[in-house]
Amino acid sequence: MKTCLRFASPAFCSILKIGLLFGFVHDLKAQSDSLVDVFPLAVANQWTYRYYTEYGSGAGVETITDSGRSIYSVAGAIYSADSTRWLIRQTRDLIHRRVFFNMVTTYPIRDSSTFELFERHQGQHQLYRNEDPTPVRLDVFPFTRDFSDTTFIYRFRRVGVGDTVVFKSTNRASQSQSFRSTFTFKRGGGLVRFRYNSGTLDIYEIAEHYLLNRIIASAASPRENSFPEIFALYQNYPNPFNPTTTLSYSVTQPGYVSLKIYDLLGREVTTLVSGTVDAGTHEVQWDASGIASGVYLYRLQAGSFISTKKMILLR
Repeated sequence: MKTCLRFASPAFCSILKIGLLFGFVHDLKAQSDSLVDVFPLAVANQWTYRYYTEYGSGAGVETITDSGRSIYSVAGAIYSADSTRWLIRQTRDLIHRRVFFNMVTTYPIRDSSTFELFERHQGQHQLYRNEDPTPVRLDVFPFTRDFSDTTFIYRFRRVGVGDTVVFKSTNRASQSQSFRSTFTFKRGGGLVRFRYNSGTLDIYEIAEHYLLNRIIASAASPRENSFPEIFALYQNYPNPFNPTTTLSYSVTQPGYVSLKIYDLLGREVTTLVSGTVDAGTHEVQWDASGIASGVYLYRLQAGSFISTKKMILLR
């Protein structure tokens, strides 16, 4: 503005200052307006997820999977000037499966527990659990206070195509451990999908949880939504398996779907789905009786969406 004062009249400079200030305020307002609620929190809100975690040790020596459904509901809240403590009730209905060499052990897990989810009343409203990150790293809501080398988990974010936001986050628990996760949130709907992979081979951990349905009581028109938000192919469960396993996928609109299984040489083993399916989340079982042990690929094609994953048949 010193240049302005030197070469222009005071009246012109005043107009310029007002214009710049108006533009600055307008930009701030535009930025504020672009942030939307991607994790609506209110008592009675509820989310149901397909739940899957996997732990592997050694070259197939031990594999542990937990698969099924998990329900999260907001049971209460404690309000203060700078934060809200949301009481979240978790109800799990899972099958625990352990493969140790060729010995298989399975049993059901049906339990209920609660935890607190903190919401800070400033900025974009950071959300976190005030807990040790290691025990909860595979949960559906694993974000803790220090979740982040790359980003924090916020209630209010900018969204993109489809009113969704996808981002990665890292929790560096120690010098040698770094938990990398990918989250997908939906405007006004909450967490749609959480994926985690430790990225290691000898000892690895995997989590893949995706939304089945939700009840958002805080919305203007309360409704239950059972339709998927994204095209997706999910990890089979159990994995490794013998001889049957379940494959799941989501499509956002009706159309032709192909789901095939191949060996590592690219030869087609079988076709599980080939035809028109409705929008939604679907499951199909593969009975691999008579098929040799090994690593197989399953490939989903739905319109322009194509995804391939690996699975292990271990006898």
